[in-house]
Amino acid sequence: MRVNDVYMNGIGVFRPEVMPVESAVEQGLFPAGEVATRGLTGAAVAGDLPAPDMAVRAAEDALKDSGLATSDLAALFYACVWHQGPDGWDPQHYLQRELIGDGPLTVGIREGCNGMLIGLDLAVGMLRADEAHTAAMVVASDNFGSPLIDRWSQGAGFTVLGDGASAMVLSKRAGFAQVLSSCTATFSMMEEAHRAGEELFPPSATLGRELNFGARAEAYKQKVIAEGLGSSILLGHQQRNLQCLEQSLAEAELTAADITRVVTHNLARADVTAYLKTLGFALEQSTWDFGSGTGHMGASDYLVSLHHLLSSGQLQPGDNVLFCGFSPGITYKSTVIRILEVPAWAHR
Repeated sequence: MRVNDVYMNGIGVFRPEVMPVESAVEQGLFPAGEVATRGLTGAAVAGDLPAPDMAVRAAEDALKDSGLATSDLAALFYACVWHQGPDGWDPQHYLQRELIGDGPLTVGIREGCNGMLIGLDLAVGMLRADEAHTAAMVVASDNFGSPLIDRWSQGAGFTVLGDGASAMVLSKRAGFAQVLSSCTATFSMMEEAHRAGEELFPPSATLGRELNFGARAEAYKQKVIAEGLGSSILLGHQQRNLQCLEQSLAEAELTAADITRVVTHNLARADVTAYLKTLGFALEQSTWDFGSGTGHMGASDYLVSLHHLLSSGQLQPGDNVLFCGFSPGITYKSTVIRILEVPAWAHR
């Protein structure tokens, strides 16, 4: 999707205090033997602070940064990965009550760790649908402090999970960054990759069964090997990654050489290195050094890393930033933005 007519006007981030991986090792939460191989140095841990409350804080900062009012918002999209609160309740309406009031459309997004970029696509569509629509907000938040998931141990070589929230305000008014393109690809043949070994009913959460992505990944790997599909699955996965990237670059009228920094999910070093190599980028072009100290923050990795790049002076006007990654489905995303100016808050 070629964009160009939608801008980022404000972003907000809430990142809790980081627990160093050394502390996790001392407490028996993280295997000491994998510290060097994974390269992860810590994870943001929110304690008992609910994800929707973190979302409110990030959204408040994004609105303040944007210079727009809640009355300018035509829609709010809320992305999450993990459980947010009571069953049968939706967190996006909590933000509506606490932050923006009645009027704007509020929608929840369950698109895994690509939820923020899917929300961006929906926001672009909302803004283009009606000339009267001025702005839209996309928010993501998760707290993985739950007995049903172990943030420090999701299988050998996997990442650790970090808590936090992020938000962005998008509008048709010029902002600090211009959205150039946003593209999607899918590979439904890999749908089973994130559920292998699990029955669909009853839902595992209702049984109090702990989620372990590492165990599911291993079960899926053994299944496709036994069926003789390993090579075709891997090839299809790599092709779709590349197709998504190439389409987003073409629609942004750029080449890979024009990309200043690459932002992807905060995974273990080997995984990020291999993923970026497939796309033709080096680890040093990414934000992995920063992300390795926060953990994989669900759908917030992209904006938290962008916030870091801006606040640490690593981006200047004219720089092009690529967001890319894949999430359960499999869904692939590739979004390109151009920095037009460094926000005032980044100079403080």
